[in-house]
Amino acid sequence: MIVTKEFKILNKTEDLYRHVRSNLLPIIPNVHRDLRIHLTNEVYSLVRNLLSASYNKGNVRNKYINDLIINISMLDFILGELSNISCELGKKCLTVIRSLTDIKNMIYAWRNNISDGKDE
Repeated sequence: MIVTKEFKILNKTEDLYRHVRSNLLPIIPNVHRDLRIHLTNEVYSLVRNLLSASYNKGNVRNKYINDLIINISMLDFILGELSNISCELGKKCLTVIRSLTDIKNMIYAWRNNISDGKDE
């Protein structure tokens, strides 16, 4: 199990979750409730898949890491749609997109370490 205070991907993901819940979800208009629901579901799935990947090994871990990459791609798509709605949402989405980029880079590095045999 990798879940510790030093697991930087988890810390970044928790920060992303808190930022989305406190700063982004409240300003999404009710007309775009579907995007709010999808955004919330994808953030939850991101956290869930990250925890599952940290607890498993081998091919199961690779599956969850691939699911993490899919979650990030979906979040990127949803945030792109939200940024087209208003300028204020666009500015808030940029912060989340920057965090997602950092998380994505860490996940790719984690996946490469596993394929190189450097991860346990």
